[in-house]
Amino acid sequence: MDFDLTDEQEATAEAATKLLADKSTPEALRALEQRDDLRFDRDLWASMAGAGLLGIAVPEEHGGAGLGLLELCLVLQEVGRRTAAVPALPVLAFAGLPIARHGTPEQQARILPGMTAGTLLPVAALVEPLADPLVPTTTAKPDGDGWVLEGTKTNVLAGLIADVFVIPASTPDGIGLFLVPGDAEGLTRTRQETTSGTPDALLVLEGVRVGAGDVLGEIDAGGSTLRSTVEEATVAACAVAAGLCAEAVRITGEYTTSREQFGRPIATFQAVGQRAADAYVDSHAIRLTMLQAAWRLSAGYPAAREVAVAKYWASAGGQRVVHAASHLHGGVGVDRDYPLHRYFLLAKELELTLGGGTRQLVNLGRILAAEGAPT
Repeated sequence: MDFDLTDEQEATAEAATKLLADKSTPEALRALEQRDDLRFDRDLWASMAGAGLLGIAVPEEHGGAGLGLLELCLVLQEVGRRTAAVPALPVLAFAGLPIARHGTPEQQARILPGMTAGTLLPVAALVEPLADPLVPTTTAKPDGDGWVLEGTKTNVLAGLIADVFVIPASTPDGIGLFLVPGDAEGLTRTRQETTSGTPDALLVLEGVRVGAGDVLGEIDAGGSTLRSTVEEATVAACAVAAGLCAEAVRITGEYTTSREQFGRPIATFQAVGQRAADAYVDSHAIRLTMLQAAWRLSAGYPAAREVAVAKYWASAGGQRVVHAASHLHGGVGVDRDYPLHRYFLLAKELELTLGGGTRQLVNLGRILAAEGAPT
């Protein structure tokens, strides 16, 4: 693939960079953390909507820019670079992309304009306790002209503030995705604390009824709609990790060149330089493997291998980056008044989102065993 960005992609990245750098500062994050236990910067979200960033991957007829996953990943990189307190990953990627890809005209008109304007928050509940995201234990049974959903979803990003949920469920005819209003009867959500400080939600569905028009895409035995949703969501998580790790390396470089010991900057010490160089290489590997997977998905090519590779680097490489950054800062690295702790905590959450490094290696092994290694 060609890693050069088009003029339109460059403009998208620049707009996100400028807005988030101006509004998602360490001081703004610290003030938000002290006043809002949901960690949702609604003013920043509104500014992103005003700049057109929430509609990057939304069709033009619904108020968006009509672009795709790759351009959305460029925005998500900047969200990660600033550890911005906005639900861009669960709203724009986990839910927005499948609705834009697979939704009927009525479903898209119902949800996407509000999402683009920042007034409606759809999120996807892709994770279940001890279950493979591609094989949901949540069930959807036919009931008249609709469906009845039963099951539990855990660690739903932005689940406490969501207006509508995308719920994967198993049916007698295969796996499907269902649109469930946040105030549906039989749906309960409970706060789950996380290491990053931004809470998730535990969803319990007990006899939740939805209509025939709330099925998102096709129900099929292979779960192809869910598979494409999980692949795109995984790459989007890698994009946030790519921006996060790049900034952690930059912060560390700035610190080690200004911090002195024995009369010279610690960056000149061989051990420090080697550790920082390894983190720099890891951060580039995370970004490049993410871009490769995002490009293949955007172009309509099979990308299961590339997605697994990208998520492995985001998980394992991301942990090496933030651990190196913390260690090279010494005691400052764990000071909660210093911004680096947010990168460390968010990196751990992203590592485990939709499967950590070990799961990705297992997935990759299965793919290679089934299809053969690339020549």
